[in-house]
Amino acid sequence: MPTNTEHENNITDFPSNESKIPERLPEETLIRIRAYEEEQKIKSAETKKVIYLFSLISLVFLLLIMASIRNPGIYEIDQDTLLFINKGYNALILLTIPFLLGMIGAIARLLLSGIKITQELSLTIGSGLMAVFSWVGIKSGVLLAIIAPHIEQQGIGAEELASSSSDFYTMVLVAVFVGMFSTNLYLFISQRVEQLSNKDQESKN
Repeated sequence: MPTNTEHENNITDFPSNESKIPERLPEETLIRIRAYEEEQKIKSAETKKVIYLFSLISLVFLLLIMASIRNPGIYEIDQDTLLFINKGYNALILLTIPFLLGMIGAIARLLLSGIKITQELSLTIGSGLMAVFSWVGIKSGVLLAIIAPHIEQQGIGAEELASSSSDFYTMVLVAVFVGMFSTNLYLFISQRVEQLSNKDQESKN
């Protein structure tokens, strides 16, 4: 039979649950507190930036309002500015035609390649923009000035080329061909890059 003293010694030797508490708990708590403090500092800094930006915008609007009150005719638009805005508006409406035609050419090229249009939507839009740039180059005469010396060597006059380039159906064909050419060039380059990357992977393997 064990004595009372031995029983007490056994009780004292038995590990208690308090000894299983990890000693790193205070360090983890400090880390969390520091992370929370850093987060609060970042939030306060962002709030200050927003307040400063709002104050700056408010100051600019206040200055504009004060200038408008003291100078009632400050917002009168000059005749040259109105003419420039009118030309820009007309050009914007006019250039929607080659944009749509260039997109049609790009869509036709994608359909011929068997590629889904939804997968190359950005390419279609980019081809339409390239068609717009071609129309601007033709209408402005810059493209004609570049190719005129080469055309005159073949016996074609620049005046004849300028009159033919203003034809509506000629411009339509230019926009469609530019859209198709842009799409074709992009597809060729992407396929070539993909083939080279596959060859590199096969050589590494």
